[in-house]
Amino acid sequence: MTTYNNTAELRRQNRNRVFRYIYSSPTPVTKQDVAHNLNLSLPTVGQNLKELQDAGLLETQGTFDSTGGRKPRAIGLNAAIKCSIGIMLSNYHIHLVCIDLRAKVLYQEHIERTFEISDAYFEGVASLLENFIDKNQIDRTALLGVGIALPGIPDEDTGVITLSRTLSSENLTFEQLTSHIPYPCHVENDANAGGMAEWWNHAEHENMVYLSIQRGVGGAVLLDGARYMGHHHHSGEFGHMCIVPGGQRCLCGRRGCLEAYCSTARISTDLGISREEFFDALEHGNLEYQKIWNDYLDHLSYGINNIRMVLDCDVVLGGVLAQFMSPYLEDLRLRLRSLSPFDTDGKYLKLSRYLNWSTCVGAALYFVNDFIENI
Repeated sequence: MTTYNNTAELRRQNRNRVFRYIYSSPTPVTKQDVAHNLNLSLPTVGQNLKELQDAGLLETQGTFDSTGGRKPRAIGLNAAIKCSIGIMLSNYHIHLVCIDLRAKVLYQEHIERTFEISDAYFEGVASLLENFIDKNQIDRTALLGVGIALPGIPDEDTGVITLSRTLSSENLTFEQLTSHIPYPCHVENDANAGGMAEWWNHAEHENMVYLSIQRGVGGAVLLDGARYMGHHHHSGEFGHMCIVPGGQRCLCGRRGCLEAYCSTARISTDLGISREEFFDALEHGNLEYQKIWNDYLDHLSYGINNIRMVLDCDVVLGGVLAQFMSPYLEDLRLRLRSLSPFDTDGKYLKLSRYLNWSTCVGAALYFVNDFIENI
């Protein structure tokens, strides 16, 4: 029995290695490529490729030029065979995203809905999810699961989510949140989910920080792709680093926090306008808003520079602010260069690939990652 188990496990490991190799390749590969790079025999690779293709996970995507004899088949991932959905809950919106195995966004939608801890709200989330699936004709049999991200700290041991002050001072249980959803569910902190989305498929990011700028300011620290959570799961709470001792009061009750100066509420809710209206007026030369924006960027640069000084790695700027930042990125990098005691051009600061959809994508990736690990 032990010998059989060992043999079966070795076969599973080889199958997983073959799949991961092809998954990580940006272009199709040949059987010979796989055998050479994984140091496996051609018969072993051939058997695993057949099993993976029979399961629909891999597919032939043309042929390569021959150096003599038959043209080698180009083998690639069938990313459409499975999908996953991510949901982000925030104060006033619900965002939904469907991704394939490559983390490509297939469908996305956002709905205005004020967050509240009530059965009616969570039943409404489940209803919006079913509508999203139906409208986009998503195959439910291909759906791996639904990841849900929100500002808070989920504790899987107790099944309780300690919500951020930007949402509520109350706690929320996993059961309350997911009871109306008939699919496998996973609950994640919004900033940690966003960080995972940015790290995924980015081989150059050995270590990185994801800084999420929304109504709340948070983030995630990823070391070799693994999230560093800290002793109490408080790692990445950049919004509550003090950048102005004795400064403006934050929602946490203390003064001078980064969130007090760089919450998106400063350029929207506090002014009685939307973020879109703020940036439109800024683009058209509104002097009052230019002054607010310069002050905003000054404080944001202090926070980013502090993160860089401590962790010395790339910083990816995400959250809802990211979708507006492209015209102002070089200005922010210039401020970072002036703050740094080291020689830097500020290029370590990058914008999110997924912009304001990172959190949804990261929440959905939980099930993609789990699926890949168990092939």
